[in-house]
Amino acid sequence: MKPVPVCAALLVWLAILPAVGEAATGPGLWSQAGCGGCHTLDAAGSSGTAGPNLDAPRPSSAKVAAQVASGGGGMPSFSGSLSSTEIQQLAVWVSSVAGGGSGSAAATGTSPNAGIPVAAVRKLQHALHRLGYFNGPFTGFYGPITTSAVTRFQHAHGLHADGIWGPLSQAALARALRARR
Repeated sequence: MKPVPVCAALLVWLAILPAVGEAATGPGLWSQAGCGGCHTLDAAGSSGTAGPNLDAPRPSSAKVAAQVASGGGGMPSFSGSLSSTEIQQLAVWVSSVAGGGSGSAAATGTSPNAGIPVAAVRKLQHALHRLGYFNGPFTGFYGPITTSAVTRFQHAHGLHADGIWGPLSQAALARALRARR
């Protein structure tokens, strides 16, 4: 009997894996797809050796999405097991945390752009989403998508629109959320 290649076994496993609520996040999708079995990514706590180390090239989300969707170079296509939305969410998350090393958001528990704890950034992303300002994946990473949402929120609420979260922005958010109830 011929041994089944790891990639084929992974595809079979993904085909029978039931959908889980947590999988809708970048880390959840990373786990669901079994990416850590092949790739190293410090933010995910994985050190796979079969595929490239994603911290080294710091790939763009477009490059990650294309590779995950199409496969190639020894990697299978995941377009049959992940939706295009899931592939995009995974790609945005991977590109936002790749290259973090020991100072990555996941390793330190803080967002590299604002020094805000990852859990607080996720909460901010959810609140801004409720108000119609944030439409990205809820990663806990205070990157360009969150900065843009914060800038739009600040502008709409008469604040200095610099994309930096602070006490005035927090107070305006609290007022906006109370008014929405």
